[in-house]
Amino acid sequence: MKKTCAAIGIFDGVHLGHRHLIGKMVTRARRLKLPPVVITFFPHPAHVLRPDLKLGYLTSLKDRFRYFKDLGVSACVVIPFSRSFAKIAPEKFIKDILVKELRVKAVYVGDDFRFGRDRSGNVALFEKLGPSCGYEVHAVPAVKQAGDAISSTRIRQLIAEGRLTRAARLLGREVGISGTVVSGSKRGKGLGFPTANIACEADILPPQGVYAVRVWLGKKQYPALANIGTRPTFEAQVSKPCLEVHILDFSRNIYGKYLEVQFLKKIRNEKKFSGPQNLIRQIEKDVTFARKYFKK
Repeated sequence: MKKTCAAIGIFDGVHLGHRHLIGKMVTRARRLKLPPVVITFFPHPAHVLRPDLKLGYLTSLKDRFRYFKDLGVSACVVIPFSRSFAKIAPEKFIKDILVKELRVKAVYVGDDFRFGRDRSGNVALFEKLGPSCGYEVHAVPAVKQAGDAISSTRIRQLIAEGRLTRAARLLGREVGISGTVVSGSKRGKGLGFPTANIACEADILPPQGVYAVRVWLGKKQYPALANIGTRPTFEAQVSKPCLEVHILDFSRNIYGKYLEVQFLKKIRNEKKFSGPQNLIRQIEKDVTFARKYFKK
């Protein structure tokens, strides 16, 4: 690569804190007339080193690329994270990867960023090697909101608890999830409410229930209903909740399309009905609620 200005981190969620750091990097890159680059790692180091934690992603890697581009980033370098990579000495990571391969001239990291074998690398090491390696270092403090540092961990917790408004404030956008429309049982169509089954590319879903949502298909948005759950009226046992979306007044075939679903308001909890007719009556009420919600 040519000389670069880089922000380094996982950036899962690309929340307000991440955007602040990346924004500073992009501004500096423009002043230095260097391409602004994000350097990230995949899979998440916790998935490799602590699989017992079962840490879920807030955003897929594909969505992170889109958010980076919107922030003015010109390229993203994804370093495959493995146990062998985790054993690299932090000095080697700086000299061989950042300086020799990526020719980094300005580095932006969080002020608590740790890297390398046993997480022994830190901002102090970056600063120590900076003069001899020819790069400048910028350690960016965590952004706080209402006295709390904005973090992906906190946002995961808020979404799992169903506190979507608070999570959206920390993200800087509505809580959403993206994925490809896949073929399902077509039961919704038989009930008169065709649904798009979404194969989600991130792991963190809001609590089970029915939501008023905004669906993005390309650059167009549509009002919709979403159900997160296990279809208890029809399925005896489903191990993993699924996401189904009914787009209001929409009849196009969108199998294979990539959608983003933004959760706006929870309407009710998922529940088991005595039969299809009772479920249909409830869905009709949900649709009426959604239409009034979007009309506002």
